[in-house]
Amino acid sequence: MNYLGIDIGCTAIKFGEVKFGKEIETIGFDMMLIPQTLRTEKYTDALLSLIELAEKYQGIGIGFPSVVWPDGIMNLDIRFNDIWQKVDDALKQKKVPHFAINDADAAGFAELYNPGADAFRRGVTIVLTLGTGIGSGIFLDGKLLPNSELGMIEVKGMLAEQYAAASIKRRDNLSMQAWASRLQEVIDRIEIILSPDHILLGGGISSDYEEYRSFLTTKQAKLAPASYRNQAGVVGAAMYAAYRCNDYLLQ
Repeated sequence: MNYLGIDIGCTAIKFGEVKFGKEIETIGFDMMLIPQTLRTEKYTDALLSLIELAEKYQGIGIGFPSVVWPDGIMNLDIRFNDIWQKVDDALKQKKVPHFAINDADAAGFAELYNPGADAFRRGVTIVLTLGTGIGSGIFLDGKLLPNSELGMIEVKGMLAEQYAAASIKRRDNLSMQAWASRLQEVIDRIEIILSPDHILLGGGISSDYEEYRSFLTTKQAKLAPASYRNQAGVVGAAMYAAYRCNDYLLQ
């Protein structure tokens, strides 16, 4: 039996069945767009429909775009904790193991816990997910510091994610170089604050990494694109569930 990974975004939910073996395989990766009215209700309905056949999975991991505590999830404009309580109740009735994780932490989990990432599990590694905002996962020797929000640091009097997220590039019709110069300022600030050994750049725009890599420099950290690109949140949520079930352990 495989694991179901669910990645909740601001406008859509990504999901897929993840198979763990010598290679990590995503089966049936797909996306559901969520209407932007009555979002708490619409997200709840969408998630409940996704877990109707939960018994076919060994476990389920769900990434939430909010702070995830051991006993609940921070409510924002969308009442994520209310959603989680209903999903949690439904999955308890089905007796399927299930786990919540911050969505950027899930993406980071996918990148650091894939079999070929042993170099990133040494020292401080930061995974930045560049999308609607800027999510972050911080790891020390492969151990997660949960719920970091590097998108909230200040750059030129603005939040980093309001200045250099991938969505800002689209919104302001910035050239790749102009956008990368903004991202450079965010990276500079992160290096000053945390002195990481590695910075991995994820999100859908990581597919274009070679187009903007030449515009970025670091003082010490090694830059690299995320491996799973747009599927990182799904893979990472499923991987986290498997990890919590002791079915996915690094050698």
